[in-house]
Amino acid sequence: MKKTLVLAAVALMSVGAFAQVANVKLAKKLTSKKDFDGARAAIVPALSNEETKNLAEAWFVAGEIGYKQLMAEVDKVYADPSYRPDYTVLGPAILESCKYYDKADQLAMTPTLDKKGREVVDTKTHKTIQTRLLKYFEDEQLAMYAQTMANADNDRGVYEGFSAHVNIPYMQAMQDEKIQAKMVKDSTFQMYMFYAANYAYRIQDYKAAAFEFERMLTIENVQREQMVTEYLYETYKQLKDSAKMVSTLERGMQRFPEDRYFAQNMINYYYESGKMDDAIKQLDDAIEKEPNSAQYYRIRGVLFENMNRFDKAITDYKKFIELEPNNALGYQLMAVALGLRAKDYEDHIDYRLTGKAYDAAMKTKDTMYEEAIPYWEKAVELEPDNLSSWTELKKLYYRFISRKGMQAKYDAAMKRIKELQNK
Repeated sequence: MKKTLVLAAVALMSVGAFAQVANVKLAKKLTSKKDFDGARAAIVPALSNEETKNLAEAWFVAGEIGYKQLMAEVDKVYADPSYRPDYTVLGPAILESCKYYDKADQLAMTPTLDKKGREVVDTKTHKTIQTRLLKYFEDEQLAMYAQTMANADNDRGVYEGFSAHVNIPYMQAMQDEKIQAKMVKDSTFQMYMFYAANYAYRIQDYKAAAFEFERMLTIENVQREQMVTEYLYETYKQLKDSAKMVSTLERGMQRFPEDRYFAQNMINYYYESGKMDDAIKQLDDAIEKEPNSAQYYRIRGVLFENMNRFDKAITDYKKFIELEPNNALGYQLMAVALGLRAKDYEDHIDYRLTGKAYDAAMKTKDTMYEEAIPYWEKAVELEPDNLSSWTELKKLYYRFISRKGMQAKYDAAMKRIKELQNK
């Protein structure tokens, strides 16, 4: 009884395998008859069946469906030049075809043993697949599909079309010198690569975007390299991949030492990561290259200030003001830093002091606070509608209200503040 059941099971498996082989033949036949939907329905089971899923022929026939469908549309164009193929149908068919051809080629080129025990590969299938994929590439069918999707505002379709097109030269089947020579990575190809990456970014598939941008940078003398590197950094930023962010910025600084984008973002990264010393070092290098860049002094001053290194911050703010004397921000920063330095000094006064020592400490404290007044005055002169600056200036006037002429300045500041508050 058991033997009968085992034989029955083997028979069923054989029937199943035979059925799938028959399906491969049926799909091939239906494809030749241009019954593409029927061919797809026939081939799908064979691609997952244990007995046929590792047959190169099964995957090749699956790839042929999309190819023959395209050729049928091309024939219609030849017959009637006014005919326009429907790329909303053709595009997915070609995308599917590329995927199937890729799998078929991998299986075809995997060595197997012939009857004599020799390793052989299916060169015929390999060569045919090369020809098919090259035609897709040269005729830019997938790029046309992407453009159709762009007109339909289908961002994912745009990405898939351009990505599949630019991927053809990188497919295993196409790794042949003669074939590669026919697929020049010219300006149009690089533009398609950029579109693939950009649309991947748009649909927030950041891993795909990073892959596409990285691949662009492998091209010798790639066009728009600086912009691509910037996009790549922004992509890794979205992925929160710190290591790749830093390596991309380092690459950018090496390739484009005169561009501020990479250095400034490296500084921001170090600052946001709490790596202040690294940020300062980066700014030191940037200032050495561009000693007249006011913004670098401003940024370094802010970092020094955040580290409570007020004297160094004040030195940098002075340089910022020197380079941009009409920028109110420089005077505001300087005034704030002077105030913080004074507050820090005040917090560390030993109030057990008496006599002249105490008087000297109080005088030093007042002098330090007073140093900020002319900077706030210059700030409101340059930006007379800045309520925040007027408020800070008023506080200092009040601190020294007993001094000659300070009451009048305080009253004028209060008047201006009320005017601004009532606007």
